[in-house]
Amino acid sequence: MLYCLSVMHLVSLYMKFLFWNIQRKRLTEEIAELILESKCQLYAFAEASDETIEAAIEYLGNQYGVQYSLLPTPGCDKIKLMVLGASNHIALLNQNKDFSLIKIDLAHLELIVGFVHLPSKLHRTPDQSRRACEKLRNQIVEEEDIYDTDKSIVIGDFNVNPFEMPMISFSGMAATNGIDCSKRDTISCDGESQRLFYNPMWTLYADHKERPGSHRYIRTGEDVVSWHFLDQVIIRPALIDHFKFDALTLVKKTENYCFTNIHHTPKPSDHLPLMCEFEF
Repeated sequence: MLYCLSVMHLVSLYMKFLFWNIQRKRLTEEIAELILESKCQLYAFAEASDETIEAAIEYLGNQYGVQYSLLPTPGCDKIKLMVLGASNHIALLNQNKDFSLIKIDLAHLELIVGFVHLPSKLHRTPDQSRRACEKLRNQIVEEEDIYDTDKSIVIGDFNVNPFEMPMISFSGMAATNGIDCSKRDTISCDGESQRLFYNPMWTLYADHKERPGSHRYIRTGEDVVSWHFLDQVIIRPALIDHFKFDALTLVKKTENYCFTNIHHTPKPSDHLPLMCEFEF
């Protein structure tokens, strides 16, 4: 079944998304201020309860007169979606325990958008992580074929880095770091063809060279990587020219709240919010 919701301000020159894994914290006022300052049309939260999101919605309405609503994602408890107002349609597509897919209808433009929180690599083998990415990619391809669109966006906590095999594997997400490579219609291997994603997160490594990532943990028994870009956005090549690279950012603070401690490690959640923008 398709669920539709009207969203105002979607027919505009830009479309902004923000994703934040809030680590099951009740961050009502932090979320509200983040929303007020970032002015996105769609927000996705992982490890968040309905109660936390509804409290933030109520706070925004009572304190600032801003009307957001919680978009139900039946079948995907890991992702909570907040949307602004009324006007154009959002249709719920496949809802999986690890991801929520929606279709956004802009004027003469359809976008497939996936919000994800894939299983932690702390409890998965690399091949299990690859298979989770493969399942997500296959479902997106199916929706693209149904709606005859090549414009898809996936944002969320992939629980792998941009350089790890589940993300770059031909049989995983197939997300490349090369714009020229991604703009090929397909690539082939052993007689099988694959559409690529482009991963703009690679461009943030230079901007965050001291602490390259939205999440910090280290397992010296396996590797010595301490900062991780687990939170990522990947896009189909058709959207590269619409992607605002300068707007791709990790949000570290708002006017009254800082999302890092004195050591620049994420807090109060163990992830930083990730924001991106498209211009049409």
